Parts: sequence; structure tokens; C-alpha cells
Amino acid sequence: MSLAATFFRWHRWIGYLVAFQVLAWILGGLLFAWLPFQDWIKCGEVMEKPRQPLPANWATQIGPMPTDKGALLGVQSIATATGPALKLRFEKEELLFSMAGGAVLAANIGNIRQFAHSIYKGEGKLAEVIKIKEAPRRLGMVHEFSARQNVWVARFDDALQSRFYFDGQSGELLAARNEAWVIYDFFWRLHVMDYSEGEDFNNSLLRGTSIVAMGLTLTGFALSFFAIRRSWRRRTKVVKPKS
Repeated sequence: MSLAATFFRWHRWIGYLVAFQVLAWILGGLLFAWLPFQDWIKCGEVMEKPRQPLPANWATQIGPMPTDKGALLGVQSIATATGPALKLRFEKEELLFSMAGGAVLAANIGNIRQFAHSIYKGEGKLAEVIKIKEAPRRLGMVHEFSARQNVWVARFDDALQSRFYFDGQSGELLAARNEAWVIYDFFWRLHVMDYSEGEDFNNSLLRGTSIVAMGLTLTGFALSFFAIRRSWRRRTKVVKPKS
């Protein structure tokens, strides 16, 4: 068997091994390049993300600091469905305090509905507001929002079926999702070959497949070399005259 035939056989079998994944990489790359990331994936086209400045006198608004939570690591001003609040992150726990004083009131369906309307700027209508235990799995492996349980979700009937997720207790905006995000996340998981969380792009499966795909590329280069060499020999071959 010639060297060219050997490389062709290797190229063919390696191609069988990685064909689907290479196709997923190509389709994913096209999708990532063409989908409007901020407007569609991040819902920037239909959402005005609430911004709550941190007041200079925030410490006086919450009163004495708790002494059993460890050191204070960070302070963040947030908007909730029941009004502005302060999120204090201690060593042992994270606490919320209303800027009006005291604990943050528990959000209800009316609060969530009003808050969702205030941050939505699209052309759709609010279809429903419900409280769910966890976000459903989409396309077999996409979790729209798996970080927390018992969250509020407000769904709008716009073109991309926008969905806003809120904390089940405070009503803080946690995430914005739509059908474009689901497709993007699906191809992202295929792209990094992490089918559970979609965050580990240094996993062994991806590394191994990348090495095999490199073999496909190298054998392809070798076949191209042999084809060019064969074509060159045919062109430069001297035809002997008949005697």
C-alpha cells in the first residue's frame, strides 16, 4: 500500500470519528458570529436592566451590623420587586436589607408583574407570571436557569418569547432568557463538549477530540501534498518520441 493510500485511509476513519463534532464546531461558530449577542442573547433589545446606585449613607439605613456573620466582604445596591435594597455579603451568609429600613418584603405576583412591566421595553404583552420550582430542560440538555430553585418567571409573547426570572423571595431580577438564548446555549454546550453545565471548556472529552481533529487536518494536508505532487509529475513528464 502506498503512503498516499495510507494517509487516505487514516483521513477517512478519523473523519468518521469527528465528523459530527467538527460540524457542530462549524455551525456553532457561524451562529456565534451572526446572532446579535447583546440585543438577542442578552435580551438587550427588550429589557432595560434596572440600575440602583449605592447611596453614600447606606450603612446608616440598615442600622447595626450583625456580629455573627463574619467579616463584611461586599455591598451591592439592587432593585427588587418590592423596592430598592442592599445586598450584604458576609463570610458566612448573604443578607438583604430594604433601603426603607428592615428586611426586604416577600414579593408576590402583583409585585413581580409590575416590576416585569417596568423593565420590559419590547413590543410584546405580558403573557403570564408564575412561580416555578426550577426552570425546565430545553432541547434535551439546556437549563434556562438552574442556579436557584423556587423562582418567579414572567413570560412575554414577543417574537423571541422573552422570559424574565426573579428571586422567589425578594423579587430581584436574576436572569433574562428567550428562544435565541436557548439555541445559543445548546450550540455552546456542543461547542465545548460540556453537556451538563456548559462551562468546562477544559474537559478531557474536548481535549481528546481536538487532538483527533488535528489529526484529521494533518492527514488532509498530507493528502493535498500528494495530490499536488502527482499533478506536478504529470505536467512535467516528458513524453518520449516514437522510434
